[in-house]
Amino acid sequence: MVASNRHNDTSSGNEPIVKKARFVSLRYRFIFITSIMLLLLLTTLAVILGTLQTRTIRARIEKQGLAIAKNLAAISVDHLITYNYIALEKLVNQAVNNPDILYVIVHDKEGRVAGYSRRPDLQNRILTDTLSQNAVKVKKPLISIHSPESGSTSVMEVAVPVYLPGSQDRWGTIRVCLSLELMYQQIRQTLWSILILGSVALAIGILISNWAAQRVTQPLGTLVKATLEAANGNLKQNISIHTHDEVEILASNFSFMIQEILVQKQQLENQLREIKQLQQYAEKILDTMNDGLLAVDMDGVVMAVNPAARNILDIPHDKIVKGCHALKLFDKDMLFANYIQQSLENPAGKNQHEIHLQKREESRVILTGRGVLESDTKIPSQIIFNLNDITAFKKLEAEIRQAQRLADMGTLAAGIAHEIRNPLSAIKTYVALLPGKIESPGFLEKFQRIVPREINRLNIFIEELLELSRLPKYKFKLTDIRKLLLQSIELLEANFKTNNIDCQWDSPKELPNIVADAEQLEKVFTNLMQNAAQAMPDGGVVTIHTVCENSLVIIDFKDTGHGFSTELAENIFNPFFTTKAKGTGLGLAISHKVISEHGGQIKAKSKKGEGSCFSVSLPVK
Repeated sequence: MVASNRHNDTSSGNEPIVKKARFVSLRYRFIFITSIMLLLLLTTLAVILGTLQTRTIRARIEKQGLAIAKNLAAISVDHLITYNYIALEKLVNQAVNNPDILYVIVHDKEGRVAGYSRRPDLQNRILTDTLSQNAVKVKKPLISIHSPESGSTSVMEVAVPVYLPGSQDRWGTIRVCLSLELMYQQIRQTLWSILILGSVALAIGILISNWAAQRVTQPLGTLVKATLEAANGNLKQNISIHTHDEVEILASNFSFMIQEILVQKQQLENQLREIKQLQQYAEKILDTMNDGLLAVDMDGVVMAVNPAARNILDIPHDKIVKGCHALKLFDKDMLFANYIQQSLENPAGKNQHEIHLQKREESRVILTGRGVLESDTKIPSQIIFNLNDITAFKKLEAEIRQAQRLADMGTLAAGIAHEIRNPLSAIKTYVALLPGKIESPGFLEKFQRIVPREINRLNIFIEELLELSRLPKYKFKLTDIRKLLLQSIELLEANFKTNNIDCQWDSPKELPNIVADAEQLEKVFTNLMQNAAQAMPDGGVVTIHTVCENSLVIIDFKDTGHGFSTELAENIFNPFFTTKAKGTGLGLAISHKVISEHGGQIKAKSKKGEGSCFSVSLPVK
């Protein structure tokens, strides 16, 4: 049996909740309700039949009494007119021979008793009781039911006034009293019959309801037992109910539901095993990863921390930090505490930060990143901080920068030595030959031509070197970039024609002005166009394309020269790096510096044998 609607006892775990008190079986409830309905039906039937029978018998008795009274009235008219009380007495005594008539009374027109059955002593008297007083006054038949003074069964009295034929003068009253015992006897017999038949019907109804209830509750009991078994974890059941009604459909659906639950349970168990494996996997990763992980909720309470984070943040491994407030936990590391506070206030802010922490006597650099864990309603619930100790990388980076500076210094020294050695060698040679060949014809003329040239070469080199190394002293002002480009093209126009170079200009009519040093930019543009011309010794095409997009003025210098490889493009802006037979390799380095000082960028793209493209981007201000 199963529990009813209200549960007084609760169980924990997977135990089914079953009510043990005030339990009434559905079968007994069905029998009880059926019995009550049958009892109400039989009671209603008894009341209806009793009422109908009472009305029928009473109507019949009333009809009988009226007939007797009217008959006596018709017979006694003459006797009342002649005051023949003896005849009237004889008449009423004859009338009571009917067992249903209890008494007959005849009143004259003055209300005195003219005849009273079996009571000659009351003749010629006036009866003073209320019933008699009301009877002698009636003008039309009156029927009344009352209980006699003896307290026996109620009786019916019919009072009929006596009128002379064709007259409205009342000459007396005929009173006939009939017994109702027969009526009540018939009613009792009817009620007993109904009671007996009802008891039999009730018994049969109980048996039928018991059979019907058992037919319904027995398969339901099987279902209840199956539900209890299912609640206890036994889902592998075979429920077989064949009632060819809704109970069979319910059992079939329950079996299908159990099978679905079994499948879902197996899937959930498999998913639970996978989740446990993933959880163990994640825990192992967190325990073994070198990066630190710290999770705090939006109130700043620490939710998780892995061993690497403990090492980085100098938290003892035996200290319980879960549930502690992060700002109190890191109150000694104010930089990190401030970073956590800022992250809580603005989770969508800058992601990565470098924080310097003091661990004992050693200063360490921590690279921090964060991710926001959101709830189902897209509200931030936790912030996960990723901590990476980059102190060793910073030291290595400093060492690499130092080595790079030394390498750059070596390259610079080698470039300077190379550029200075050739002019100095020529000057040294002629100075050494000067004492011995000063008298030689043509020597001084050659000396005066070569030595000043080499000295001028050294001077130009020193100027370029100073230009590359000195602090910028630019004069920025609003500049028309289109006009500046046209001036640079016009400056080299004659050179282009001499070398059979076609210069093509592609620029919109209106370009926004920029803030720049026009003189320095003109040098850059001139240098780029000269390099393009030098890359085409047999002639070619120089294309200058200008466009404005995303608040930038972009100028492309394209040539159809021999080009250079991608590897060379990576070093093209380094000092003393050149692909030309002659040149210091400082021109593009100086151009790169000028463009950078203007807040722009210069990039080189080239492919061997297909020409080159130098792209200059300058911000519009």
